[in-house]
Amino acid sequence: MAPTYHLDDLRSLEKKINEKAHDLFKEKPGRAGLQVTRIFKQKTGNRDIRESERTVFIKDLDVCDVSAVKALQHDNQDDTQIYTIRQDRSWTTLNISRDLFEGFVNTHNVMPPFWKHMFTFGRKIQENEFQFPHFARRSTSSWQWLKEGSNEQRGEAGHQTEYAYMLRRVEINGRARSEDDNPWSIRQTAVYSKFSNSARPFIAKDDQAQALQPRVYEQAKCTFLLVAPSENAEAQFAQCLSQSTGCNGTPLTPWNIHRILVADSLSGWMDYMAYLEKRLKEQSDHVVLATVGDDKVNLSPLTDFIINFDDRQQLKIIEDQVLDLQVILPGILDAVTQLQKEFSGFASHSLCFEEKEREELYEIAQEFKEYVREAGMLIDRSKALNDMAISTARLLSDLLSYEEAVSLKKLSYETQMESKSMGHLAEKSTKDAAAVKILTVITLIYLPFAIVSSFFSTQFVTIKEDGHLHLATNVWLLAVIAIPLTAITIGSWWTWVYLTEVKPTQDPLQPGIVTLQRQHSFKSIMSSKKKHKPNDLESGLGLARSPMFPPAFHAGSPTSTWSSQATTVKSEKSG
Repeated sequence: MAPTYHLDDLRSLEKKINEKAHDLFKEKPGRAGLQVTRIFKQKTGNRDIRESERTVFIKDLDVCDVSAVKALQHDNQDDTQIYTIRQDRSWTTLNISRDLFEGFVNTHNVMPPFWKHMFTFGRKIQENEFQFPHFARRSTSSWQWLKEGSNEQRGEAGHQTEYAYMLRRVEINGRARSEDDNPWSIRQTAVYSKFSNSARPFIAKDDQAQALQPRVYEQAKCTFLLVAPSENAEAQFAQCLSQSTGCNGTPLTPWNIHRILVADSLSGWMDYMAYLEKRLKEQSDHVVLATVGDDKVNLSPLTDFIINFDDRQQLKIIEDQVLDLQVILPGILDAVTQLQKEFSGFASHSLCFEEKEREELYEIAQEFKEYVREAGMLIDRSKALNDMAISTARLLSDLLSYEEAVSLKKLSYETQMESKSMGHLAEKSTKDAAAVKILTVITLIYLPFAIVSSFFSTQFVTIKEDGHLHLATNVWLLAVIAIPLTAITIGSWWTWVYLTEVKPTQDPLQPGIVTLQRQHSFKSIMSSKKKHKPNDLESGLGLARSPMFPPAFHAGSPTSTWSSQATTVKSEKSG
């Protein structure tokens, strides 16, 4: 036989396992991390061949260590073994230790792609719908030839087929306390199945042709691993097992196990989509039935409808739930389609199964065709729900835009009225300014007369008895005192204006930074005239003054800003 090479990237897979193992596995004290249901045939001692065997099962047998897994794997008595890993709550760890799970994987030689299905479990804060893998299948065959022995022992063949897929389902969570709470939760189940069978080829008695011809399989064994199955599926398993006991009972075959899991996965989606449709219609009716405008005003606020951004947020949540359906349902359809193809292939394999098994497989394959149609119908309805959500969101957005237009119209009207008021105030201010101007002109007209009259009313000018004016000899004191006082007043005003002028100064430590400084007090004038000691290597570097605002604040400012002390801005030369 030609050698085969392992094409799985086990190194990257091991690294990912080590990263996620902490949030994926956690053994519960006092509880078995793994349970198994064994199904096998038992002799009855009846002479009738048809009634010589009956189906027996052992349900929920605890498996606590790897040695028990190995013992069950080498037990050839069992026809089917269903291992179960449970999970107390969604989005939390599985109730199994990492050592026990890896022991199961190594013992049963589980295909590495099944780890991708396991990574969808564990602790998380939100669901990543794009993390769920597709249907995985792997088939291996082997032949072992013996050099010694009889013709019946000279050759033996083995064939194994592995399946791994995810099934998503919706269930009532029982946590809804109000109408706004979502009563549904989306959960998942990982399914691993290995169908192992062995056969011995028929060898001609004359030992001449040495031609091998296929023969009916003598032994077949199926192993299942169900991760977080639903309570409904486990109840159906228990019911089928109870009905399989007895000589005339129908055994729980591997094909029925797949059928129960798929039927349970598809059962709740119709009701869940009806719930989403109801919520969408509530939002749509709320918007469509609103009264917009009246007969008097064409563009007016809504009279009986109050809408805000919370309604848009609620609609966005529904939109996300509908979009999730378009990712989940195609994955379910892919798994159901692949299983239907496998069962149809098994049903047509007349050399591997008895007539009764082929009939059962054919019936199950036909039932899976109905599951494929149902999954396709659910996908079409999810697309219709998505279109409904988009149209409702568009209508709601238009309504919000309408309200914004109404608010802008009101604001424009109020701005117009305010502009008119400002115009009246400006007109009044202009009239007041004209009155003040007139008063100023009148004051300027009478000012020379007031000055002259004030001068003649002083003691420097007297009128003698003969009616002549007489000036005092010290009249020069008026000019000596008034002229210097006027000069001092004008000089003080000019000095104040000059010293309080904003002057740009450049920081020597930061050549690209210019400081606008305003001196407005005697203290600032005196402090600016202090001499600074020169910086050299012996005296050390001088401490640089830190600006009142961080440079990053002024770097992004389009205009310069000055304060009572100093403000740093970027100079035009450095820019």
